[in-house]
Amino acid sequence: MKNLIVYYSWKGNTEVAAKELSELIGGDLKRIEETKPRKSFGMAACSAVFGLKSKIGPMDFSLNGYDSVFLGGPVWAGRSTPAVNAFLERADFSEKKVYLFVTQADEHEPQSVFQSLTQRVKLRGGEVSGCFFLQTVMKSPLSPDKARKSLADWVKNLTLDKVN
Repeated sequence: MKNLIVYYSWKGNTEVAAKELSELIGGDLKRIEETKPRKSFGMAACSAVFGLKSKIGPMDFSLNGYDSVFLGGPVWAGRSTPAVNAFLERADFSEKKVYLFVTQADEHEPQSVFQSLTQRVKLRGGEVSGCFFLQTVMKSPLSPDKARKSLADWVKNLTLDKVN
């Protein structure tokens, strides 16, 4: 089985989680890059609330050849980010198992975010096989140790035929 971890990270917390996940499952790592830098969290949150899509760089990779895709990003104002929204519009998840992971400062599991992402993955041909959220602290970087422990607990609960 071959795994791909695709993620968007603005302040670095989701990047820490994605790198730790890559170490745990042995997957390839690809970052979603916005073409225009974000300036303020307020504007970022507003764009997420309205479900906007940002301009992202070219996908210099294909999902072909991967059995599982782990898609990660932060949660802003209870919504997926514009960069993740843009990626979802481009991606072809046909015959892929997709695992969603998000970082957020809120302690409550973001069910509405997972439902929204799951619907869009299904529209693009994929099957969501697992969801995970990692609580962070605003204005405090996520430590690799905290990310690794939480992600390791999640990964060990995934069935072996889904993750190598």
